[in-house]
Amino acid sequence: MEESKLSLISFYYDMSNKSRSLLSDNESEDLDLNEFFSAVDFTSSCVGQQYLYSILRHGGLSGIDKYETLINELTRNKILRKKLVDILAKLKNTDAYNIASLLSENIPNPSSHKLLLLSICRFLPFLFAGITLLTHGLVWLILFIITFISNLIQHYASKKNIYQYYFSIPQLVRLLKQMDSLVKERQILFINEEIVLTLDELKILRKRLKVFNMGIRLESDLAILAYLISELRSIFFLTEAYTINKALCLLNGKRKKISDIFCFWGILDTLCSISFLREQLPYYCLPSEVIKGERLHAVEVYHPLIPNAVSNSIVVQTKSVLITGSNMSGKTSFIRTIGINLLSGKVLHTCFARDFAISSTVNILSAIHLTDDLLGGKSYFLSEVDAIKRMIDSVSAASSLFLLDEPFRGTNTKERVAISKAVLSALAKENNIVFVSTHDIELSRLLESDYDLYHFTESVRDGRLTFDYKLKAGVTSERNAIKILEICHYPDDIIRDAYDIVDQLEYK
Repeated sequence: MEESKLSLISFYYDMSNKSRSLLSDNESEDLDLNEFFSAVDFTSSCVGQQYLYSILRHGGLSGIDKYETLINELTRNKILRKKLVDILAKLKNTDAYNIASLLSENIPNPSSHKLLLLSICRFLPFLFAGITLLTHGLVWLILFIITFISNLIQHYASKKNIYQYYFSIPQLVRLLKQMDSLVKERQILFINEEIVLTLDELKILRKRLKVFNMGIRLESDLAILAYLISELRSIFFLTEAYTINKALCLLNGKRKKISDIFCFWGILDTLCSISFLREQLPYYCLPSEVIKGERLHAVEVYHPLIPNAVSNSIVVQTKSVLITGSNMSGKTSFIRTIGINLLSGKVLHTCFARDFAISSTVNILSAIHLTDDLLGGKSYFLSEVDAIKRMIDSVSAASSLFLLDEPFRGTNTKERVAISKAVLSALAKENNIVFVSTHDIELSRLLESDYDLYHFTESVRDGRLTFDYKLKAGVTSERNAIKILEICHYPDDIIRDAYDIVDQLEYK
């Protein structure tokens, strides 16, 4: 997805209260959230896109599970869904991304003094023009000219000040208009049974906001004449300036109700999107709570971003999970698979598995895709230390799913194994679940009391490296790293030297 479009989609989330978000930028990057959003986004409007992205980034329970009956109805009743989607698509123009800006607290509220001044000034040219015609007095003519010029200045100053709303407010008017069509479908009122009343309370605002639809196509002499007459009228009576400022006052007072309309539209579009998504999947399930004695139960779980993904099953009872295996064998992808299924279950009430059960209160913290922060002067190792420290701080705060890929790889072997053992033992306490991948076979022995051991393997046959991507119990006994170097045609002397060193290390 282009960066410019993503910034528009994320605007609603960016202006929200991020402190309530359970998914940090780090976890979002680790789970490839932007790519995941692109894959599951079947919304029909810009508002729907923004709402879907926002609930994914917040990462908590979205409440979508309450609307499962409606999702099923949308899937079953294709005629209803098509009718709703056609209406939702009326807000597909990119200008509709700007509606979210009207929900912020940054709209300037015109003062009562300014409104009073406009109320007086809008009638002065008419008054002085009438007196001039009756008396033919020069003074009245001069006053007429002065007030007309004053109104001219105020008119174009008002145009300049409110130009920023010329994209957002016309789209808000369109949103309110299309809502009238949506609420005729009584099935969707379950989302918010008060929404019809809210719409009624916004009728005056909607009428006032129509002044922002000022675009006139100057394609003929008649259109130019109509525009000039409209401008003269607006200048003479300050019609546009007064109405715009009154509308902005009303807009500020109705922000909460506009937010309710925005969320209603966003939820409905998201529900339609989930309905479409489920039809595209090879199979899916609804998330469920785990039974007693289990902490996670996944049957044929797969990653939705991997084409022809290989599914795996796992049951986590009292221990956490440590996975060994070589690069590219599937360790990291499996860890991400568990994380993305937990997130999707909480937010979209949809999991990519035959069965996926875990407590809905579990939060996600991860340390997978860490890099050096050159501008911030922070090394890879220090970035990892900070990320894992956040996990340690949350051990006793709430139930968490910790996802770690080859922890502390930025340091030497002895200290890496020692630190990893101490940290992973600490993370596995309380009611937390840890999924960790590692190349360090030594950790398997050190952590077997706290972790169930699994591995992925590859095979080398006829000079070819193949992976089955199947999760297997126990510790891997395969050592194919040097064989992979052979496949890549490393010099024979390097290969022989590597085998000799391995033999010496094992002998020691």
